[in-house]
Amino acid sequence: MKRTAKLSFYFVLFIIFGLIGMWMPLLGDDLHWGTYFGSNYFPNGIFTYYDGRYLGDLLVIMMTKIKTVAFLAYGIFPTTIVYLIQKIREEITPTKNIGLVSSAIATTAILLSPVMIFKQILGWHAGFANYLPSAIFPLFMLYLVLKNYENKHVHYYRTQMVLIFLAAVAAQFFAEHVTLLNCFNVVLVWIFFRKHFGSEFKKVLNLILGGNFLGAILMFINGAYIKILFGSDAYRSVSGSGTKDTLFHYLRITYTPKHLIIVGTAVLIFSIFTIFYSLKLKNTKQKIANFALLLSTYVVIAPFIVVSPFGSRCMFASYVFLVTIFAVNFDIFFNNYGKILLPLFGLVTLILGVRMDYLSHDYGQTFDMQIRYSQYQNTITRDTQYFLQYRNDRYIWMTGPIQTDNNFSELYVTHKDRNMVPINYYDWTDAQRKLKNKRFKNQTDYMKAFDKQILKKVKLIQAKEK
Repeated sequence: MKRTAKLSFYFVLFIIFGLIGMWMPLLGDDLHWGTYFGSNYFPNGIFTYYDGRYLGDLLVIMMTKIKTVAFLAYGIFPTTIVYLIQKIREEITPTKNIGLVSSAIATTAILLSPVMIFKQILGWHAGFANYLPSAIFPLFMLYLVLKNYENKHVHYYRTQMVLIFLAAVAAQFFAEHVTLLNCFNVVLVWIFFRKHFGSEFKKVLNLILGGNFLGAILMFINGAYIKILFGSDAYRSVSGSGTKDTLFHYLRITYTPKHLIIVGTAVLIFSIFTIFYSLKLKNTKQKIANFALLLSTYVVIAPFIVVSPFGSRCMFASYVFLVTIFAVNFDIFFNNYGKILLPLFGLVTLILGVRMDYLSHDYGQTFDMQIRYSQYQNTITRDTQYFLQYRNDRYIWMTGPIQTDNNFSELYVTHKDRNMVPINYYDWTDAQRKLKNKRFKNQTDYMKAFDKQILKKVKLIQAKEK
């Protein structure tokens, strides 16, 4: 019964996250990854000098070309993170009842991620492909450490060891800062904890050590990083902390001083509380988990003090580590109240999931209609090109309005000398509703009728303005 309930819970999460990925529009770099650039990336050897995120790049190419892959990726990777957070909690101390409170809290926190993080991770395929899967291996490593700490009887089959080694290598091909974190963590574990492991896991640990460093070497021998070191890369650089889009500069120009003070103070208080709370704990595994996660939170983001560009997506791993600390400790502290907490957080998760699926579906429909309408306008003669606006850009990564998006224009706008005019979301959806119950012979007839409705809206708007 418990097994069925757990499987059902994670299956629901898989569907919720998967639908977000399947319906989210392609934005910014996504459009190029999904067309000519992505098609030529590996066959033409672009990957040898673009960056070392080989698996992340492969994933974004497949996601932007095939919706089923986007559904599977969005479903699998976030659900895996949530699952690992629950496993970490269960390795610290046994759960009472079904034991999914940590999972529910973690899912709620991911769906309620700060908007700037959400839109660059779940609202942007290119951000998702590199920054979300990369957060999995540090959690997996922590789970292995807790599982094998002072446990000399854990046995690993050869197949398991090979798979762990391959995972250690593969984990290094998503995001550079997490690649460095993985190397940092495995060295730390090897130095300070290997005496607490049995002979079997020591072999596994050595494989992880070798795999992480092999993967890091394969990543950083990419031609892109040589250009970065010599300052000849137009996009990325290693420089002083006050220049370009490094961590502190980005925070200073993106957020208000009041916002920075509030969030910075909250994170500092949480960190200090975690340290003192952990020092008083009698459960050694819980101490290890808390200190490891807190240290990883700061280590993973530290390179961006001098490395640019930095974006909110780079904070995702740190956010996940902080969420893990909260979810695990909250769950353990209120272990006796699992029967109350699980339905509560489960309901919140479901509500948030349905809401985000609804918004994603709306974003996706707008994107699809935008393409269809642009392609229709390419076939007619006039001086104006109309662009359908999104309901909002709160949860998607738009660097500017669609009518000024060069990526979109390059692919879907033929007459670039036209006057580019935006059409408000509620105006064009109203035009669409008026055609809902009418029948059309083909797509072209439908778009003609839709275009007439848009022109009527434009005339009404112009009349009101006069």
